Amino acid sequence: MKTLYPAICLLLSCMLFCLACSRDREDTTISGLEHLIVNASAKGWELYTWPEANNWKFSFLPGTNRLKSLSEVTLRDGVGNLALVTGPDSAKMVLNRFPAGENIVLIGEGWLQQTWGTPYGDLQLPPTKIIDDLRRFCIQKKLSFTVANGDGNRIAMRCFACAAILFQTALNQFGRF
Repeated sequence: MKTLYPAICLLLSCMLFCLACSRDREDTTISGLEHLIVNASAKGWELYTWPEANNWKFSFLPGTNRLKSLSEVTLRDGVGNLALVTGPDSAKMVLNRFPAGENIVLIGEGWLQQTWGTPYGDLQLPPTKIIDDLRRFCIQKKLSFTVANGDGNRIAMRCFACAAILFQTALNQFGRF
């Protein structure tokens, strides 16, 4: 029995070690976001969202002249993926790391259908309440926030965001009208 005890302990230790190593890596955690450095991007940033369980996933990628693949957008280790987080509060923590003046484009199903033309998984816009909350946060942080849904709303949303920023700037400089 004495010779089996060390062997059993070693076997259990190895099993626990293997189990710990085989777990999927978590999405960027809140504590990991404090070390996130976001540099200005000449082509802005793309934000993709999709529902998962009872929450929403947010994937931030730098803007480019090429279309991203579904795996680039949805995988934690996708090429160029800045951050993949769960929940709107975590998305705001990522947005908080962006320098003022950056352009964030939230990609919707309409845009995906027009550009990808192929199945785009569960990628879709979150509920209007979440979009409005992100928009208000971006305005507060002096970020440009655009919703690209392929239905003409992109320009309207950008104009609304610019008007809100200009109005806020005027209020800050001149006080009440």
